[in-house]
Amino acid sequence: MADLEQTHNKSPWGAFWSLVVIQCMNSLNEKGVQFLLIALGIWMAQELQYPLSILVVLPFVLFSPLGGWLADRYCKTRLLQYMVLLQVVVLAGMTAGLYLHNLWLALGCFTGFCIQAMFFSPAKKGLVKDIVGSENIGFASGILEITSMLALLGGQIGALSVVYMLLREWGPSHGWEAAALPCAVCTAGAVLVFLLGLWMPRFKPQGTRPFQWSLLWQHFTQLRMLWGTRVLRNSAIGVSYFWFIAGIMMLIVLQMAAEANPVESTADFMQVLGQQKDSAVLFAWLSGGAILGGLAASIICASKIRMWVAHAGGMGMVAGCTAMALVDYGTPVFYLALTFTGFTASGYLVPLNARLQDRADDDKRGDVIAAGNLMDCFVGMLAVVIQGAMKSAGILPQWQCAILAVSSAAIALFIYTDKGED
Repeated sequence: MADLEQTHNKSPWGAFWSLVVIQCMNSLNEKGVQFLLIALGIWMAQELQYPLSILVVLPFVLFSPLGGWLADRYCKTRLLQYMVLLQVVVLAGMTAGLYLHNLWLALGCFTGFCIQAMFFSPAKKGLVKDIVGSENIGFASGILEITSMLALLGGQIGALSVVYMLLREWGPSHGWEAAALPCAVCTAGAVLVFLLGLWMPRFKPQGTRPFQWSLLWQHFTQLRMLWGTRVLRNSAIGVSYFWFIAGIMMLIVLQMAAEANPVESTADFMQVLGQQKDSAVLFAWLSGGAILGGLAASIICASKIRMWVAHAGGMGMVAGCTAMALVDYGTPVFYLALTFTGFTASGYLVPLNARLQDRADDDKRGDVIAAGNLMDCFVGMLAVVIQGAMKSAGILPQWQCAILAVSSAAIALFIYTDKGED
């Protein structure tokens, strides 16, 4: 294994692609087991979607300062390895809970998975600059983001599709087994990724701040540090808006799909599960555009972070949301507008995210990333509240898209007037 004092890897791109594989499996498993539990809840006639969504973001809200401190104070690769090992343990426990028909054990292990994902994130993102350097961070950061999106999408669609297929094959009485089998496969995949992680190069940590119990409640201190530097603050605001519009857009699309394909009876769990599966496929149009846009932006920013890409992406989001407000749901133009919105939003994200990671001081990079994650979680929860309020107020999905076009125009103007260097 590489020596801890190593600061440069002889094969940085080999190490980087290993990191991509590791984070993809983490994202795939996170979204996959979440939707396995959602599917199980549908089978049990229980609403698990919202409690599970809260569990996903809650660790980021509670433990963000501690996660940032760990990533700065200790070897990020070691932290990454420990978190992947923890993932194996909690997935094995979750699989056991499903086979034993013990929902509380499965939910408890899923909570453990969400906690490891929180500590995993600043270590993963902080390693990018260590591995590839500032000159390549635009490309590497973009690739990391779009492959994570692809893995999240695959986990969501894959989990719902596999459970639906197994229930059709085994019969409607085998809900526990239909969820347990793919969970066991995820556990096996996590074991292989843990072995891959053992060969990752290690880098000397830059942080020297000792542990303090106040780390458990220093959230606003961490945010104040992020907001104290203009280029970091503006980058973080721009990145957070991406997750805001992504959260609202997915809920709008889900509302559109539910209204277009109403379920006759919520007691017919196969029909409800089928609707969920169809909605996940619809997300593929949005996420597919995001993946292509992220790839294009990563290539453009391969040798330098180019902020004009974010400016163009901001204007593209305005155009995409406007088009979705004007065209009919389910038409080819609608799918084109949905894909275009994802394409431009992802292109907008890549240079902002890369600039945030690059401009952070080496000894505070973990804190900056953790503070950014905290902001993303706050705006993600805000997105759920706002979309829910618009839906309750009877605002049609098309008008909701129009409102997003206005907010996107405001953030595009904000980013355009940002005079931070490219």
